[in-house]
Amino acid sequence: MSYLIQHRQQKILELLAGKEHVSVTDLSKSLDVSEVTIRTDLNKLDKLGKIARIHGGAYLIEERLKQEYTFQTRKSLNHSNKQKIGALASTFVDSSDCILLDSSSTVLTLAQAIKKRNDLKDITVIPTGIWTAIELMGCSNINVLLPGGYLRHTTGSITGLPTNDFFRDLLIQKAFLGAWGISYGEGLTDTHLLEIELKKFIITRAREVIILVDGSKFRQIGLSAYANINQVSKIITDASAPAEEVERIRNSGVEVLIAN
Repeated sequence: MSYLIQHRQQKILELLAGKEHVSVTDLSKSLDVSEVTIRTDLNKLDKLGKIARIHGGAYLIEERLKQEYTFQTRKSLNHSNKQKIGALASTFVDSSDCILLDSSSTVLTLAQAIKKRNDLKDITVIPTGIWTAIELMGCSNINVLLPGGYLRHTTGSITGLPTNDFFRDLLIQKAFLGAWGISYGEGLTDTHLLEIELKKFIITRAREVIILVDGSKFRQIGLSAYANINQVSKIITDASAPAEEVERIRNSGVEVLIAN
């Protein structure tokens, strides 16, 4: 398969990742190729099990598959809201803090925000994702402490038994975590068992747990929960979060902040 075909099919997956379904006509216009070419690509992706065909278009087989596409794809979804969340979260970081940042695309925006804060001195950041670690390269006021473990090629996260051992004796002031889904009843959920187990362990080691999720995550439920709502200190989200669910969580005693 040529590079151009691979690139086009990846772009198709990216377009599908943000929508319930996309028509052949819309894909043809977006990628500036014929509808015949799009149908050929969709048939190939269907055979690979990445999408399902419907009359006149296609959709992702599972909502959960969004997380398995490239980190750049996930980073682009709801990007403006994620940046607002990261900016607000950065106000809770103080000089000399030891903080943990998970591998989620929303938490990456926090890394980008703290880079801009010249007032922060001698903070230690423990990233559990390779993209977050790379984002912080070259910041003289930030000490980056990398955990060991296995690198997931789909998300850039670092997981596994070596990572758990690494955290066992560390004292983390604040852990900033994302989630695949959030609700009052189900708590914080994710889709990958190793990452779920790592987050469960991190919560036992952090003095304060702050969740960063955009509003779309309130409508999703992952494979398993890594925390109950009452195990976290704060939730930072955006104005698209459903008001009723936000109110239920607030009534349980958890602070919910809306980034505007």
